[in-house]
Amino acid sequence: MRIAILGHFPVEAPPTGGVQSVIANLRDALARREGIELHLIQHRRGTPAGTFQRDGWTEHNLPAREGRIIPNMLRTAALLRPLLTELQPDVVSTHQPEYAAAALKMGLPTLHTIHGFPGDEFWKRKGLLTRSAMLLEAWQERATLRRARHLVAISDMVIARYRSRTRAVFHRIDNPVSPIFFQPAPPPDPHQLLLVGNLTPVKGIDTAIRAIAILRLRFPRLRLVIVGRESDPVYAARVRALAAPLGEAVAFRGPVSQAEVKALLDASLALALTSNQEHAPMIVSEAMAAGRPVVATRVGALPGMAEDGRTGYLVDAGDPDAAAAALARLLADPYEALAMGARAAQLARRRYHPDAVADAYLRAMRVAISSS
Repeated sequence: MRIAILGHFPVEAPPTGGVQSVIANLRDALARREGIELHLIQHRRGTPAGTFQRDGWTEHNLPAREGRIIPNMLRTAALLRPLLTELQPDVVSTHQPEYAAAALKMGLPTLHTIHGFPGDEFWKRKGLLTRSAMLLEAWQERATLRRARHLVAISDMVIARYRSRTRAVFHRIDNPVSPIFFQPAPPPDPHQLLLVGNLTPVKGIDTAIRAIAILRLRFPRLRLVIVGRESDPVYAARVRALAAPLGEAVAFRGPVSQAEVKALLDASLALALTSNQEHAPMIVSEAMAAGRPVVATRVGALPGMAEDGRTGYLVDAGDPDAAAAALARLLADPYEALAMGARAAQLARRRYHPDAVADAYLRAMRVAISSS
């Protein structure tokens, strides 16, 4: 089977985002399979243009302009068409709307994965160019939904949001997690918690810090490590000021690599995620794979990821008292926390391991081929 995966993926460096991680994990799993000829294609600034033979796949980087008047997104289809015509893949797996729209217009069997909601992202982004790019993506998404026959939904939330906008068949497949998160973890520090999220209001970092302030009276050795980029300087300054009276109980680490996230999960009793808005954050599935329970808010697709009372606890967004109460149950009983983490790891292996996800993608691809 000749498979073309279209979307942004890492080139000789660790992935820098959710889609890049998904494609890299799926690529590595499929590259190990017999009978598959794998091609990865992207049109992205900062990549060396050309075709490169890798271990188990062929990489195609379409030439992207650094300084540009016309957005690269509008040039993708014209650059992609001759390459796909030459390759004639049996099936195309797309992970961003501009690639999907081009492949579908060519009539190729296409399985498109919906990773996010461009219309929602428009209101979160700042700057004219960034918002213009989101409008273009939303336009490409509309063209994709109109033509698509097979879509991958990474959450039930995707199906609920898009069912009325397309006639496509939905294939419910979770995002794959890097194998490093499934490696055995040592016993954690029973006093340490981890939060991974950029310092923006939607991540609700202030709720977590207020929860730590409540818990510190009962657990004086408690420490929350916060990993994330200061994407909103005003909000970042606010949460740092909020955390200042707590001293060493709250530590800010900034952005770190996947390997460092795994090390921090290994060292922590649980993951805290007090977001006000989310879709299906990779850090939750990564924490579960690492065998750590999750205390998360009931937003987005999180209720479908963390099983309340079995692999962690779910609380209402913006409620530091509820977050503190849930975290206290884990801190007061580390053995139960480890048991929850073990159940989370079992669930993660079935849902998020790259081999399991690759199997699901191959099943969906065969359906897409047979119905073309």
